[in-house]
Amino acid sequence: MSKTKPEKKPAPPEKDAPRDGGWRETIESIAMAVILALLFRGFVAEAFVIPTGSMAPTLQGRHKDVTCPKCSTQYQVSCSLEQDQKTGLPTGKHVIYGTCPICQYTQALDPLERPNEGSFSGDRIIVGKFCYDLADPRRWDIIVFKYPGDATQNYIKRLIGLPGESVRIIGGNIYTCGLDEPESALRIARKPPHKLSAMLQLVDDTDHLPQDLIDVGYPSRWQAWPAGESAWQPQDGGRSFVINGHLGESWLRYRHLVPSHDDWVQIEQLKQDGGRLAASFSERKGQLISDLYAYNVIPSDSDFAPREEQPWHSPTAPFWQCLLTKTYAPPISLPQGPGYGDPPLPHTLGLHWVDDLAVECVADVTSKQGEIALLLVRSGAKYICRINLADGQATLSILDPSGQELFFDGKDDESAAEKRPVAKTSVKGPGSYRLRLSNCDHQVLLWVNGSVVEFDGPTTYPSDDLLEPATSEQDPGDLAPAGVGAGQGASATIRGLRIYRDKYYIATPGGYLAADYEQYPSEALISRILATLHDPAEWNNGILASRGKRDFKLQNDQFLPLGDNSPASYDSRYWPENYVERDLLIGKALLIYWPHTWNRPIPFTPNFRKMGPIR
Repeated sequence: MSKTKPEKKPAPPEKDAPRDGGWRETIESIAMAVILALLFRGFVAEAFVIPTGSMAPTLQGRHKDVTCPKCSTQYQVSCSLEQDQKTGLPTGKHVIYGTCPICQYTQALDPLERPNEGSFSGDRIIVGKFCYDLADPRRWDIIVFKYPGDATQNYIKRLIGLPGESVRIIGGNIYTCGLDEPESALRIARKPPHKLSAMLQLVDDTDHLPQDLIDVGYPSRWQAWPAGESAWQPQDGGRSFVINGHLGESWLRYRHLVPSHDDWVQIEQLKQDGGRLAASFSERKGQLISDLYAYNVIPSDSDFAPREEQPWHSPTAPFWQCLLTKTYAPPISLPQGPGYGDPPLPHTLGLHWVDDLAVECVADVTSKQGEIALLLVRSGAKYICRINLADGQATLSILDPSGQELFFDGKDDESAAEKRPVAKTSVKGPGSYRLRLSNCDHQVLLWVNGSVVEFDGPTTYPSDDLLEPATSEQDPGDLAPAGVGAGQGASATIRGLRIYRDKYYIATPGGYLAADYEQYPSEALISRILATLHDPAEWNNGILASRGKRDFKLQNDQFLPLGDNSPASYDSRYWPENYVERDLLIGKALLIYWPHTWNRPIPFTPNFRKMGPIR
């Protein structure tokens, strides 16, 4: 039986081609895409480029990316003055030095030899324009707004004060209360943990310890306490420390022993000669931690002079020699000499004592019992967190300089055992744990593996607005403001030790000599301030107690924005009205979507590490 083939269906008639050849449809599609893009830009989100460093290090304006040749720390240096903000043209000025925030080595920059030290434009960010239509702005948001003095200029700052508030800046902290409330109602404004974590600035990191310092015998920042009685054994030149089953409590204490420029000159010479530092270096006591911003450190005024005023400012390199530095043309020749640069200007190294700190480490625990402890010191008082390795219980306590126990929230009507906050943690027995203890905004927080631990009671405490450091023969106090301890049979290796500091908001307007002190920071006063920070014998000279304050009154629909880079931020501290009206708000900064690309080792490599949400 044969099969019959199915009949083919007639093909549908071909449609007539558009009489216009399709161009009308194309134009309509393009027009609709443009309209949608404009609507998105106008009402949903918009891209912005950060022009200056007022929000550094959170957001970078025009800057140079630098890697310290001594400790390998990566940091940024402002170079906004190399380009005119209005015209975009070069100014004839060049930033030729950078100072590391960790080891404070000042290096000479060479963009021709190291193109990653070129002048890069600021971060490119996405701003959500609808955010504040859905919810009111919140304190610590990063907001974009129109400058009250010129609505054609867009500014970006962090939101500090809200409508209907009285705001006070004092001692680097922010205090607020209702507009109609008395001054006694002012309370410190505390940062949420995720904001605090993003705003902390690195002060020291044992993963970035210069080998040159180890080779010449420079004293370690982490030292045994009491001296000579510690069970901790340093490893790899002090990059990590080991304790094995010690029954008593043994401590490592951090001292802020930072080499000066003169120290580095001597260290470089000893390195060439194969010598070691004098024994007197080991007797150094350290100094107070200051609000140093590597972004702002200026080696000398001459670095910024136009080329016609300085003999070394030769003509800039032709474009074919600086293709990798893109729009930036560095000088053909830079000052010749050693690898280190001129001394930084003293006031750029920080003029304010920062007493809000955090300590962090990785604990590689090998025992099932014992205790790991973290310590922070503020004005001589000790804030301690002890973690029992057998059951993971963490306990917080406060001891005043005399050793008397203090209690959180100032309550004194309960037994001492009930006043100590406790919490359950995952730090049980052998394992590797990243631990962080912070004491900022009059609140103690514990992080375990990146998550904040919740205690069964308050971890906040009352404090005066302005404090002074303390030390004694019995305890170094603020000369050793952080520590890591172990005992009761604990065995562990401690590595990745880091010290952080919180933001210090300066009450006075920022600028070349921004400082909180009641007197103008003359050269003589700057010398006194630095002597106070470096010498405990000067702590009672009244300088630290002379820090001033600043009050702001915000009516309805008025906001107070400040820059994260407080010494170098043109913000509401300057403006005649000291606030931003609600109708000038543009939106909330959401995302860094495109920081500058790298020039080496592969040109135009995206800087993926810097991309991400803005906090």
